[in-house]
Amino acid sequence: MFDQRVTLLSDYAGQYLQKGQESETGGLWNNMISLFGSRKSRPGISGFQGQLESADYLSDEGFAPFCKIDDRIIHVKKNHEECLIAISQNDKVWDLTTWGEDYMFVTRFIAECYFMITRDDYHIDDDERTVFRAIIGCIEANSQEILDARNIVYWTLVEKVVEDGVVTEEELAAMAKIRQELEIDSRNVEELHVKALNDYYDLLRQRHEESDYGLEELEKIQEMAKLLNVKLQWVSGL
Repeated sequence: MFDQRVTLLSDYAGQYLQKGQESETGGLWNNMISLFGSRKSRPGISGFQGQLESADYLSDEGFAPFCKIDDRIIHVKKNHEECLIAISQNDKVWDLTTWGEDYMFVTRFIAECYFMITRDDYHIDDDERTVFRAIIGCIEANSQEILDARNIVYWTLVEKVVEDGVVTEEELAAMAKIRQELEIDSRNVEELHVKALNDYYDLLRQRHEESDYGLEELEKIQEMAKLLNVKLQWVSGL
């Protein structure tokens, strides 16, 4: 029997699909942003803190298996006051202490789930969409959190692209494809490109605190800015 790599694991998880199934037009991200909108109140959300060698503890503490993504299982414990998320892999439970709480946790969790589901191609098929939408519904994410999580996904890619100081044609093609998958608008794209180049510039400054910048390094930034279709005013002034 074929074993789906991404699937819901319980009727409890399935209940979060009903609202999404009523509106299935358009792309995934814009559909979710429109669908979930702004929420006035919800339980506090955070991740499991600490490491466990066995996921058996989670069921003893009231966590329910929600979905499976490859060898990882997302577990949920939710009531009117709090929503706790745990992730186990090969029966070991991840420590999510550094993921923060509420907004910080929600945006990080959405982005991480998208990475886990889509792996390297950033494409999400219909079955994977079903699971992803159920996850968003369960944590009661609002439209701003979904937007910001989408930006985290794209930012992670852009940061990797510029870290070596060179943007290749292959990377540009991959970025264009991913922007289409994410349905990200041009304003957000430009902001993220500028941020990535500014961070690269700051890294250069840290490396050369006691010496002048090399012309070759500045030309790298200018060339990347040109390829990424952004203007950096500070480059010409250096």
